[in-house]
Amino acid sequence: MGQAEELGISRHHLLYTRRCPIVLPGVRMDRDTTESLRTPEWADSSWTGDSLRLRAARLKFPNVLADDVTAARIFGWPLPKSQMNDHLYLCTTDRNLRIRLPKVSLRRTQHIVPAHWLDLPVLMPAEVFVRLGARLSLDDLVKAGDAGVGNWHDPPQMCIADLNSILESRRRLRGREKLLEAVRLIRPGVDSPQETGLRLWAIKVGLPEPTVHPQVESQLARGTIEPDLGYEDAKLALEYDSDLHRESTEQWTRDNERDEALVDAGWTVLKVTRKTDYRQLEAKIRRKLGLM
Repeated sequence: MGQAEELGISRHHLLYTRRCPIVLPGVRMDRDTTESLRTPEWADSSWTGDSLRLRAARLKFPNVLADDVTAARIFGWPLPKSQMNDHLYLCTTDRNLRIRLPKVSLRRTQHIVPAHWLDLPVLMPAEVFVRLGARLSLDDLVKAGDAGVGNWHDPPQMCIADLNSILESRRRLRGREKLLEAVRLIRPGVDSPQETGLRLWAIKVGLPEPTVHPQVESQLARGTIEPDLGYEDAKLALEYDSDLHRESTEQWTRDNERDEALVDAGWTVLKVTRKTDYRQLEAKIRRKLGLM
């Protein structure tokens, strides 16, 4: 109540109105007081909730960092729906700290490399990725890794060398073999988890791995074009079109101009959407690559 009274908030307003909702037990926010906080352009209500709970936890426990999937969500990495919830995962080097709050887990360890991202205290990205090894499938790990080393949300937050360094120095890790395989499959420069999924699908069905953003010189575009994925020798491009591509007139126009330039350069363009029949897609790719 002391801090609330200093802000002119009565007990009634604190406890019985919507002005001060609970963020974490013992920490409330004042809706009538504004403060500028760094927020990524792509942030949604889920991200805002995670960041607020993390800031609230730091008010009660100054030495904690975002850990595990909470840190991954803060970074904006793609995660399966099962991991998109309001559970708060924290870590600390303080062996004596105990947190007994609903939907809050604390990991106490000396193996912590702290970092800050948008002013939020988080575990170093490469360490976060290693923590995900015990939780995620191989495909989901690769999608998270592609996001971490790529720039589809923000500039790269880590590099493959960081991941290899941790895996070489730690012999005891849950999901170690899965992590090693995931790092082998991570590629820089990927623009979306759908791109990653399409590339991994190609590998699984026995197709050659397509190149991420192959460089195509175009006279029509007067420069270099980079399709999502491609087979340079066969001049075959794979483009994943999400619903956003069709909803945005500007994006739709850019896509059409890119495709026209690719065709003008002698390339074949195969469009992929969430409704694509992948058996037919595989047959088309095999035919184009001469693998029938």
